Amino acid sequence: MEGRSKDYSARRKVRGRAGIIITLAVLVLVIGVAGFSLTNEKARKAQKTNSEDLKTENRGCSSMELNPLRMDEYPEITGVVDKYYQSLGDKASFVEAYDNIKVYTKLGKYKDTYVAFVRYEMKIKDIYTKVPGLGTVYVCKDKDGGYQVSAAVEEEDVKSYINEIAQHEDVQALIEETQTAYHEAVQSDALLQEALIDLKNAYEDSTGS
Repeated sequence: MEGRSKDYSARRKVRGRAGIIITLAVLVLVIGVAGFSLTNEKARKAQKTNSEDLKTENRGCSSMELNPLRMDEYPEITGVVDKYYQSLGDKASFVEAYDNIKVYTKLGKYKDTYVAFVRYEMKIKDIYTKVPGLGTVYVCKDKDGGYQVSAAVEEEDVKSYINEIAQHEDVQALIEETQTAYHEAVQSDALLQEALIDLKNAYEDSTGS
């Protein structure tokens, strides 16, 4: 244990600001996914669909009964979201992997758009216990027929819609489940607690907050 702690202490001095921001955004989302407050640092903006599609609204999308949370319902959506999280892991120096990714989707406000609530376990380097997390991403079809993932949404009506469906009971149940798993993981591993505190302090130092 002492050797592992020393090894981690040496490694944790390498603090990439972008990586820290991603981790803290991830942890914030566990507490409040309804705010859709994702960082822009590592976000890939989705290519906009044409104006005709943007005006075609999915009927009943604001209703939980008509637009329930579905797990791995759309393979093409699950695939691009998996790749997105792999890219986040590759870019963050302290992350070893995002494991056990489960993609829960609801239809977006407009045709060919989706809101994905992504449950995962983040493996921090040199820490045994994985961190349960819940992210929110927006997925839309591009002009070539493929799908693009974005963690940043500019349109106010889309932001409002995401906040609205995040209040659905099925999404709130997923948030609560993730919160419980997160707190259990943190309480079970002192090294994980130390790592998260260290990351939080480093982030506050880098932003002056």
